[in-house]
Amino acid sequence: MLEFFSTIFTLPTAFYTVLFGVVICYWLLSALGLVGGEMIDGWIGGDLHGHGHGLGDHTLADGAHQHHEGVFDPLMRLGLGGIPITVVLSTLIGVSWGLTYLADVYLLNLLPTALLRIVGGAVVIIVAFALAIPVAAFVLRPVRKLLRKMQPGPPRPILGQTAVIRSPVNRVTGTASVEDGGAGLILQIREDDPERFKRGDRVVLIEYIEDQNAYRVVSEDEFRGA
Repeated sequence: MLEFFSTIFTLPTAFYTVLFGVVICYWLLSALGLVGGEMIDGWIGGDLHGHGHGLGDHTLADGAHQHHEGVFDPLMRLGLGGIPITVVLSTLIGVSWGLTYLADVYLLNLLPTALLRIVGGAVVIIVAFALAIPVAAFVLRPVRKLLRKMQPGPPRPILGQTAVIRSPVNRVTGTASVEDGGAGLILQIREDDPERFKRGDRVVLIEYIEDQNAYRVVSEDEFRGA
């Protein structure tokens, strides 16, 4: 037991031990209702429909109205979109911690010098996180499917409405805002040509893509035949 604690509280495992402790504290406080998704909603946000309300007070990895667009695009491309970002990060940190611990015990202890162990530890921290991404995607795949089954259908009357591009649009990511007379809606949109639209362009929603929970759009001029 002493050897276990010695390992997890020394580098490289200690790096993820600290993050894992933050994750555990977050979920304990969240269970008590003392914190929620709004703590991080300043830089990421959205929901399964991209309407700007987090599911269960937790922001989604492929959500909309984010201030740093593209931060989580790599995670989406690797199968981690459509899941609350707090769940994604918690899983990534937990898996990274486990992999780093195993590497520390079974690999780094074989290195002959302290300098090699320091360099090896830095490499292990990076490699463990990289390996944690596909593992987390596999583990969370059932969660993603469950969340998609639980979500209500999108409001069909929204087709034909005008929206304003908020973030770069391509075939896997992109957002646009729609004025609905209230706080407004933030929707996921898709376009095969990443150079076609830029931020601020006015577009019209013409098709709902059910499997991506997003909309296809055309420019407002094209829609009106201009």
